[in-house]
This record gives sequence, C-alpha cells and structure tokens, in this order.
Amino acid sequence: MLSDLLFSLGIVMPLFMVLLLGFGLKRINMIGDAFAAGGNKLMFYIGLPVIIFRSIYRADIRELFDPRFVTAMLVITVVTASAVWLSATPLIKDKPVRGAFVLSSFRGNQAFLGIPLMTLLAGEAGLIRATMVVTFVLPVANVLSILLLASTCGKDKKITPGGVMLTIVKNPIIITTALGLGLVLPGIRLPVIIDDSLGYIADMATPLALLCIGASMKFTGFDKKFKYAMWGSFVKIILLPIAFAGAGYLLGFRGYDLAAMTIMGGVPSAIAGYSMVVEMGGDGYVAGTIVIISTLLSAFTLTLIIYGIRVLGVVG
Repeated sequence: MLSDLLFSLGIVMPLFMVLLLGFGLKRINMIGDAFAAGGNKLMFYIGLPVIIFRSIYRADIRELFDPRFVTAMLVITVVTASAVWLSATPLIKDKPVRGAFVLSSFRGNQAFLGIPLMTLLAGEAGLIRATMVVTFVLPVANVLSILLLASTCGKDKKITPGGVMLTIVKNPIIITTALGLGLVLPGIRLPVIIDDSLGYIADMATPLALLCIGASMKFTGFDKKFKYAMWGSFVKIILLPIAFAGAGYLLGFRGYDLAAMTIMGGVPSAIAGYSMVVEMGGDGYVAGTIVIISTLLSAFTLTLIIYGIRVLGVVG
C-alpha cells in the first residue's frame, strides 16, 4: 500500500510543484499578468489543440471513440451540472453570485490537469479517454456555461441557437478534432518534420499551462461571500468525483473508463470558467476564490483518488 501511495504522489505532486512554481514566480515579479494571459491564450489556441490533434492522429480511431463512454460522460455532466444549478437556485438569491457558484462548481480543469493526470496514470489508454472527454464532453459544458451565465448575470446578451452553434464551431478544440479525424479516417500521414514539430509543441504545452495556472491564481481576501467559495470548492473536488465514480460504477464501467470518469470529475475548477464568469458579468470574487481553493486542495484529494483507484484495483 505504501508503494501505491508513493505512486499516487508521484503522479500528482510534480504537476502541482510546477503550478506552485508559477504562483511563486508571479509573487516575486519574475513573470507578470501579461505572461499568464498570453500563456493561457497560447495554450487555448495552440498548445491544447495540438495535444488533442496528436492524440487523435496517433491513435486507432476505433479505440479513440467509445460511444458508450462518451454518452455516459455527457449524461453525467449534464445531470450533475443541472443538480448543482437547481440546488443553488433557492439558496443563493444574488444571481451573479449564483452563476459564479454553479459554473465554478461543475466546470473543471479537464484539459490542462485531467489530460496529464490520466496520461501519467495510464499512458496512452489514459490519454485517449481524457481526449474523448475534452473533445466531445467539454463543448457541451461550454454550452451549459453560456446558458447558465446568460440567465443569471447582468452583462448577458440574447443567446440564440445560431450564436451557440457558432461558438462551438469556432472552438479550436473542435477545429483540430475535425482536422485529426480528416487525416486519420482516410489514412493520410503527415511528413515526419511536421509531426516532430507538433511533438515539440505538445511536450511544451503542459508545463506552460501549469505555470500560467499558478501565475493566474489570485486571492483577494475574505469576503462575506467566502462561504459560497468554500461550498463550491467542496462540491467540485469532493461531491463531483463521488458522483461521477458512483454513476460510472452503476452504469457498468470499470478499469480505465471508471478511473477517467473519477479523475475528470475531480479536477479543480477551471480558470477558463473564471474568465467566462467575469466577462459575462458574474461574481469574480466567488469564481476566482473557488479556483484557488479547489486547485490547492485538489493536490490532496486527487492523490487520494488515485491512491484509491490503485488500492481498489480499478487499474493496475
């Protein structure tokens, strides 16, 4: 059991050490807000899409897409997000606070933390499952986020089906997914030079993302709304992984599928969600504080999750 614990720590802690390095470098002014903002944009438009593209391009398409797994993750995501939304409606009267609470409680950092965690835990099998979640489930979470904030926040604009569809189609993850499938299905192979160049970008992506996450974390003190941030963090890193694991188990998933469901459900709140909350007029304090608390505490909760996965024999 000690070896399982050391294995779990060995997966989680290196990622969070790089994240804390970004936080520390920002505190001593070695990197600034411009670096974090530019790095996050670089990761969203270049780094993460390249990781997704190479995962699809280098994998067997029949292995990559598992309709049963994707459907289950979609259903669990929509049900849990709806449950948090419905539960918060009578309890949080302030709409901008409610919108920030709900979004930050269900929108996880599945791309920048879920993918490397699953890759370290299960190699190519973990990367494939994490890629399926980011590619096919995350866009649905984005749509839910837009609908939520449009109905609760002050800066919302009229949301139309065409506008939502345009947002999805313009998403760089969707674009690179289509490109990857467009090459894999007919068996088209890239020149080695291009493939190797994309490999360098993919290798750079995760460390840069972690540095930027750390540099972007800001705690502005205690506020009367701090209790909502604490409850939101509890929902994100405690209740959601339990819900995802329980639902997955009841649906008959085992092995790497169940591990992926649990970890992707238990990653901390996404900084991208915080940015969306601020942009659409939600409560930035609640959203930002949930990101910080859930990120810091998830170093321990994710270690326990991976430890449990190993000890219970979910994966070898």
